[in-house]
This record gives sequence, structure tokens and C-alpha cells, in this order.
Amino acid sequence: MAHPNGEMVQDFRKAVGRLVPLAPKTIRDEAMRLADDLEQNESSTVEQIRQALVYVGKKEFPYRKAYQELCAGDEEARLQEFVLGKLDASLKGKMEPVVKYGVHILDFVKSSQFESELTDDERSRVDREILAAHDVLDRQCDERAAARRGTYDELVARWSATQEHIQQMIEVLRGMADRDPEYHDDILARVQQFEDGWSMVETDPTVDDVQKEITYWTGVLSEDEEDGASE
Repeated sequence: MAHPNGEMVQDFRKAVGRLVPLAPKTIRDEAMRLADDLEQNESSTVEQIRQALVYVGKKEFPYRKAYQELCAGDEEARLQEFVLGKLDASLKGKMEPVVKYGVHILDFVKSSQFESELTDDERSRVDREILAAHDVLDRQCDERAAARRGTYDELVARWSATQEHIQQMIEVLRGMADRDPEYHDDILARVQQFEDGWSMVETDPTVDDVQKEITYWTGVLSEDEEDGASE
């Protein structure tokens, strides 16, 4: 019998497969055990899978952010250079007039122009070289991060502190929900969105985003309390 939430479990497995290479093995192993448990337990719910995504995402967050900060600065330019260097002269001649005007190759392949101006075979060749480039860049990034392990560890520590600060801010926002029953559910809904952001498949919560939400609700609640006091 197929798992009722099998597609979501597979999404979890794919997310685990994308954990940054320098994340501790303990995180990777625990994530794989969670994936196995969720898949084998046909009664595992959407909420349990969501919680697993958040749980693993929280653990990986500082390592992922450190890895990205250390490696991602020139990655797009290197990827484009790698792909163009692998294409034959004819296909390269079709790609260069577009990318030389600032359109990145990853954006070009998503465009209607890519579909209309290149043959099926040409598009397949470009897609293959992009996949190969990602593999090469991942290996290079691993080597770069490993060679600069001290810098990487410092970045992990800084992002861990940032994560703790963000979580504290989320808790402040959560506490604001009890100040007025009228806005209780709305505030908790925003808290849930920020919490979901820790997962491996959603947008990371940021200090700025949570602070904006706190500022907004502080204004709303203060105004409501003043109105209540004046009545």
C-alpha cells in the first residue's frame, strides 16, 4: 500500500539530499533516519513531515548559511563560464549574444527564447552541461570551504548566534498574541510562517522580517489599547 503522504516524504528525502556537504554527519544521519521512519510509518501525517523539515532545517541552518557565504559569491559567473566553455562553437555562438548583455544563462534557459531558438537536442546539451557545472562547482566549493575551515567555523558560529537571535524575536512575537484576543490568531499565523521558514524548503526567516512584524503589531496593539482606555 502506498504511503498516503508519500510525495511529501520524497520531498523530504530530496531536501535531505541537498544538505550542504560540510554539515555535520550527525545531522545528515539523523535526517536520513527521520526520512526512513516517516516512510515506513504509513500513519505519519503532513504535520509530522512538516515538523521534521523544520527540525532538520533548524539544525542545518548555520552550516548552510556559512557554506553559502563562503562559496556563493562568484558561483553564478563561474557556472556560466564553465557551461560556455563546454559547448561547441555553433551552440556557443547562439548563447553568447544573449549572455553578453547581462542575461545569466540560468535565466536564459527558463525563457521562451531558449525554447524557440534552440532545437530539442541543443537544449538538452545545454541542460546537461549546466548539471555537470553544478557538480563541478559543488566539489570546488567543498574544497574551498575545507581549505578555509577556520573561516568556515567562524561563519557557522556567527550564523548560529544570528539564528538564536531570530528565534528569540519569534518568541517575542508569539508572546504578543496574548495581548489582544482579536489579533491572537493573526499573530500566531505569522509566527507559524516564520517557524516554517526554518524548514529546508521554505524561505529563511531574517532579523529584518521578524523585526518588521514586531514593529507592525506593536503599533496595532498599542493603538487598540489606547482606544480601549479612552472609552
